[in-house]
Amino acid sequence: MVELRHLTYFRTVAELGSIAKAATALHMTQPTLSRQIAQLERALGHQLLRRSPRGTSLTPAGQGLRAQLGTIFQQIDRIPEVLRAAAVSQRLVHCGLPPGLPHEWFRRFGNVLGERSPRVKLSLHEGNSEEQRAWLREGLIDVGLVHFELPELDSVLVLTRSFGCAVPAGSTLAGRSSFTLGDLDGLQVMAHSAQENPAEEVRLRAAAEAAGAHIDWQFRKFSEHSSLIAESSGADAVLIGQTSAERHFPSWRWVPMDSADEVNSVIRTWVVWRDPDVPGVRECIDAMLATSRSRA
Repeated sequence: MVELRHLTYFRTVAELGSIAKAATALHMTQPTLSRQIAQLERALGHQLLRRSPRGTSLTPAGQGLRAQLGTIFQQIDRIPEVLRAAAVSQRLVHCGLPPGLPHEWFRRFGNVLGERSPRVKLSLHEGNSEEQRAWLREGLIDVGLVHFELPELDSVLVLTRSFGCAVPAGSTLAGRSSFTLGDLDGLQVMAHSAQENPAEEVRLRAAAEAAGAHIDWQFRKFSEHSSLIAESSGADAVLIGQTSAERHFPSWRWVPMDSADEVNSVIRTWVVWRDPDVPGVRECIDAMLATSRSRA
């Protein structure tokens, strides 16, 4: 039988790469820890570690187990939340949220869901679109909100917003009511990295080339330090949605992209799901669509 403590011990060894270091971190002796790992290997029927004078490395079986441990421990961490919801007959739905999602829209959705399905309770998990794709595949979330379509999953468009750029107050673009990619010619422009939105970098480069704009691109992962990264790198503009601009660049001015550029001037958000029969999932999808219709 596999015990949770054995998995915890294995994870520590895998992360530190040493029985000695793991034993110190776990406040155990090395022989005791080695016996615990040996018990886990016997229970699973596979050797997990290779020991050598240079340290400890993972076997292929060990690498496979380590890859699954994140999902296993996340599911275990959720048990108290699941039990609290079940105790009051609520259906807990794990929902992914992408950076930059307007809080106002999501609060309206929560109100609609509460009115329609008061027994559905949301558990929110922030992650970019690629992270949510992995979470859906691993069963860590039930529905996701993503900024590009995932062809392997069912999806429905629920939100469309203007895309634009944040610029410092002294920028020549600060007084504009809108801009085109051609207006960014010769500027240093920061945008989302391919890790956050795989299609965006390719699309922006192609659109800028078509517009004859020679842009010094800086593709970065957006985070709480986005403004610091932009300022330290000397960015002249940051391509970003209005909600994210207000959050990360409060002293800069946000300017929308010209709506004539239909491909690049909007941010689209889809709700995606793997199994519509999970209790509460259909109710969430219907409430999101109702929220979008009411806004329109």
